[in-house]
Amino acid sequence: MNSIAEIKSGLHHYIAETDDVKILAKLQKYVEELLSQEDKIIAYTSDGRALNQAAYKADIDKAIGQGERGEIVSIEEMEKGL
Repeated sequence: MNSIAEIKSGLHHYIAETDDVKILAKLQKYVEELLSQEDKIIAYTSDGRALNQAAYKADIDKAIGQGERGEIVSIEEMEKGL
């Protein structure tokens, strides 16, 4: 199996050696479509759980709600180990 570095290097090589605008435009469109997919992993939680865009937004909304309800720990409390 190729490493990420090897795959990137190979792709860079193909792109650098291609002078066909149609091929490059198709490749650009394909990559943009892949990167815009909702199921794409965009973040990880502190415990390693992968988050797609919808899950990331849900986690942020949950945290904002907790803050609005006062379900927070102040820095002082955290430093005291409470």
